[in-house]
Amino acid sequence: MSVLAVHQRGYSNAQLLAETDWLAEHMDDPALRIVDARPPQQYATGHIPGAVNLPGTNGIPRTADGEMASAEEFSLVASKLGIGSDGTIIIVYDMPNQHMGLVAWAFLYYGHQDVRLLDGGFEKWTRENRSVSTQPANYSAAVFNAKPVDAIYCSLSHAKAAHARPQAVFWDTRSLAEFHGAAEGHGKPPPRPGHIAGAAHLDWIELIDPETKTFKPAAELRALLESKGIMPDREVNTYCDGGRRGSIGTLVLMMLGYDNARSYAAGFSQWSRQPDTPVES
Repeated sequence: MSVLAVHQRGYSNAQLLAETDWLAEHMDDPALRIVDARPPQQYATGHIPGAVNLPGTNGIPRTADGEMASAEEFSLVASKLGIGSDGTIIIVYDMPNQHMGLVAWAFLYYGHQDVRLLDGGFEKWTRENRSVSTQPANYSAAVFNAKPVDAIYCSLSHAKAAHARPQAVFWDTRSLAEFHGAAEGHGKPPPRPGHIAGAAHLDWIELIDPETKTFKPAAELRALLESKGIMPDREVNTYCDGGRRGSIGTLVLMMLGYDNARSYAAGFSQWSRQPDTPVES
């Protein structure tokens, strides 16, 4: 099947994606760290050679109420995986699925400069008959100095303030059934099913071509977003139930050049548990 090259899709920030051809050519680069965001059992059955495992489900440290953990906690996680701050190119992948979103966005949030999603993910990699390993990667500990970038993060306090501003929009990336409160999603069932009042809905899966598993071209993505009122001149806070799908939305907005895109990582799981936050279904 034919896949349009990343540089031909019209993204404003195409550097947020890596192609499988590029990765295959740079596998021996000592500055490269490949991060497999799938669950450990999937990683164990076969992964891209040299990849370390940092699951998007529970590998990123969080506070008890779902906020992002301290810089020190994330630095420890990255350092133990052999991922340093200086000059490291980080490539994150899963099938593609929702796990890659939170992992890639987390590295950006904690201040890493060069983070890329593997376009087409492990499915495209294996479809092209590229090498796969079952040997866990093991690197010496590195020095990672996390420096949170608040401009791409939506905390609960920011979410409450933004919800009162007409120029801010919340983008719900969950399924339509979850949006309407008819399904529970991937985490604990929310006490108040539905969505953040006034939120726009666009399922994250609509961002990816169903045949090639690569991200859709920029013009198609912009048309999808703008049809939902998710405009480039607005502050866009993306969310799901716990940050994985929402963070993919944030990364796509960054790819398209949206200037004010934030991930509400704690998402609807946190919002629906507050005594003073409006919910619709």
